[in-house]
Amino acid sequence: MAQVRTSGKQAAARKAARERAVERAADFRRRQEQLEELAAEYFVAADAVDGINEDAEARIQKIRDEQAAAIAAAEAEAQTIIGRMLDTKVTRDEVAERLGIPVREVKRTKAKAEPDAESGDAETAPAPTDADESGEQVDAHESYAA
Repeated sequence: MAQVRTSGKQAAARKAARERAVERAADFRRRQEQLEELAAEYFVAADAVDGINEDAEARIQKIRDEQAAAIAAAEAEAQTIIGRMLDTKVTRDEVAERLGIPVREVKRTKAKAEPDAESGDAETAPAPTDADESGEQVDAHESYAA
């Protein structure tokens, strides 16, 4: 009968061990599912960050384009005013002194060519240039921002 008791104890111990193993496996599966769900949430959030960055970059580029257009318009207006000052027959030096800018930024603008009467096409005039005080040619479209 000693063996019967031992086998009964062994069966109970096996049953308890199996239950613990099943319980641990279930806990492990729950943790795995939770980790998988958290990983999925992470990837959704990471993709959202990428989308936000792309949207922000597009908006930044649009603002930069608007800024460049506004700067170009303001520079053209400033150059037009300088041209009008020069049209009053004052020197480049005087205009530069009045405006507090270097003489090299005071450029004479050439009048645009009239359309050719025979071909009906407008001649394309080269970009206006003028020599600065050192004698170097300076492009009229040079930026005012240094």
